[in-house]
Amino acid sequence: MVAYRQGSDGQAGLGVFGEGNVVSLDGGKRIRMDDRVDFWPGNQAWQTIADGPDGPATGIGMTSLLTYLKRMRELAGRPVPSPPQRESDRDVVCNYCGQRAELHGGLAVYPDRKDLQDRQFWVCWACDAWVGCKSGGDEPFGDLANEELRAVRTSAHKAFDPVWSHGLMTKHEAYEWLSNALGIPRRECQIGRMKLEDCCRVSQIVWERFGQVAGDE
Repeated sequence: MVAYRQGSDGQAGLGVFGEGNVVSLDGGKRIRMDDRVDFWPGNQAWQTIADGPDGPATGIGMTSLLTYLKRMRELAGRPVPSPPQRESDRDVVCNYCGQRAELHGGLAVYPDRKDLQDRQFWVCWACDAWVGCKSGGDEPFGDLANEELRAVRTSAHKAFDPVWSHGLMTKHEAYEWLSNALGIPRRECQIGRMKLEDCCRVSQIVWERFGQVAGDE
């Protein structure tokens, strides 16, 4: 069985795979993609239901999944074109490679997330990095985030959000405390805009102050 963990040529995007290739199963707990792979968003695991030339394949993460599907399409003589980018006068540069980012709709980035179809994202496919835009426009929330940073931000949210959602502090108080603990200005204290090094510190800071109560939601 072939195991995939990280794509080497950037995310392909399933927004151009065609209608009917992303099907929600088990109430959304399982997604069947391109009639070939089952994907579980909860733990980011996937496995083939239709074997490729190398036999069965499994993987972790949307990046490796889309890389696998892209390769299967190419082997079948149906290469996947790049998702069409949207027009914008805004100049957004990828903070990893320095190239201009592309503006795309939410389904080009998260084909399994119908709730994001009205959102826009700035994307650098080559670096597998993107950032969401503020509602109703094309203004990015911050810098683009690659797979590593996205994973760390997710972990930071899981550790920090219960501080205010469990009532240990109000949301305003929680962010004031976090900004002081990290030593960064309050206006910069948004997990979705934090750099990797600050995000990596969030879980430990929360654990030291609140222990298991906030860190295990």
